[in-house]
Amino acid sequence: MEKRPADNRIVLPLLLVTVLTMFLLLHDLFGGTLLKATDYNSYTLQAMAWRSGSFGLGKDYPWLELAVYRGDWYVSFPPVPTLVMLPLTFLFGTGTPDNLVMLGYALLMVLAAYYSVRRIGASERASAFWAMFVALGSNMLWMCTDGAVWFMAQALNMVLCLYAIFCAVSRRRVLSLIFTALAVGCRPFSILLFLPLLALFIEEDIVEKGMSPKAAVLSQWKVLIGPALIGLCYMIFNYARFRNPFEFGHSFLPEFNRGEPQFSVSFILRNLPNIFRPVMLRKNLSLSYSIYDGFLFFVANPFFVILFTRLKKLRPYQWVALAAMVVNLVLLLMHRTFGGWQFGARYTVDLLSYAFLICLPGLKKTPRNWELFLGVFAILFNLYGAVAMHFLHG
Repeated sequence: MEKRPADNRIVLPLLLVTVLTMFLLLHDLFGGTLLKATDYNSYTLQAMAWRSGSFGLGKDYPWLELAVYRGDWYVSFPPVPTLVMLPLTFLFGTGTPDNLVMLGYALLMVLAAYYSVRRIGASERASAFWAMFVALGSNMLWMCTDGAVWFMAQALNMVLCLYAIFCAVSRRRVLSLIFTALAVGCRPFSILLFLPLLALFIEEDIVEKGMSPKAAVLSQWKVLIGPALIGLCYMIFNYARFRNPFEFGHSFLPEFNRGEPQFSVSFILRNLPNIFRPVMLRKNLSLSYSIYDGFLFFVANPFFVILFTRLKKLRPYQWVALAAMVVNLVLLLMHRTFGGWQFGARYTVDLLSYAFLICLPGLKKTPRNWELFLGVFAILFNLYGAVAMHFLHG
C-alpha cells in the first residue's frame, strides 16, 4: 500500500457541504420536498407491519408493486432497506421522510468512494473528484432526490457495494463480504460482487503470503461465515412469507401473472437496443430521449467511459469483476421492462460498483483534463435529469 499524500482537511468538508447544498437546492425547486414521505413508501409500510407482528401489509396499496399471496399483500422487494426504515418509524411513523433518507445515502456513497480512492494513494482533491463522479455523475443523482421504493433499493445497494469495496482495499475482508451480503438484500444480482472480491483476496494471499492457489482458495471459508448467516436469514424470511426460501415475492406480483413473465431470455434482444438509444437534438435544439426502458447508458453514466479506457493490463481480479459485470448486465436485460420509467438506463447504475473496482488502482493519478471535463459533464447532465424528471416527465 502506497503512502497517502498529506491530508488537506478542508477538502472533505467542502465536498460534503457541496453535496448537501445541491440536494437542498433541488428539493427547494421541487417544492420543499426533502422532509416529505413519498407515496411509494413500501419499506416504511413494511416496517410498520413488522412492528405490529405481521409480514403482510394487511391491505392492498394498488399503486405499489405488492405480491399477493394467500389473501394478504407483501412487499415484493428484498428486505434490507426496511431495516433502515424500521428505527426511523418509531420517530416518524408512516410519515418517515424517505427523501431525507435518500440524501443520507447520497452522502454515504460519496464518503465510501472518497475513502476508497484515498486509500489507494490518491490526493484529497483527486479523491473528491472521483467520489462525486462515480457516486453522483450518474442517474443515481436523480434517484437520490426521490425516496420511492425502487430508487431506495438501488441507492442502498450502491452504498453497500461501495463500502464493500472500501473495506476490501482496507484489508477488512469479513466486513467487506458482510456489506456485499447486505447488498444482495437490496438487489439480488449483487451476489455477483462476491466473485471479484474473493478473487482479490485470493490474489493478495498468493502474491503477498506466498500461498498456493489451492490453499488461497480454501482459506477464504472464514470470511464467508458472516455472509452465509445473512443468506440464511434471507431464506428464513422468504420461507416464512412464501414457503420458498428463494422467493422474495416477485413471482406473486399480479402484473407478472397476467401475461409476460418478469424475467425471460427472450427479453435480452428486446432490451439491448434500448440502452444504446441516442440522445438527440430537435430542430429547436431541445433534447429528445426516451424516458421508458432506457437510453444510451454511458451518456447518463459516463464513468463507464473511464472504464472503457482502462481495459488493458488488468489483474486477475479485475478480469473477474469485468466478467461479473457483464453477467449482471445480461441478467438485468432479461427483465421485462429494463426499469420502466426512468432517466437514462437506471439499472446500469448497479454495474458502477464493478466499474469502480476495476478502475480503482488507476484513480490514484491526477485526473486528466478530459476526465475532469467528463466528470463535470456527468454531474451537469444528471442535474438536468433530476430537474427534467420532476418538472417535464413527472
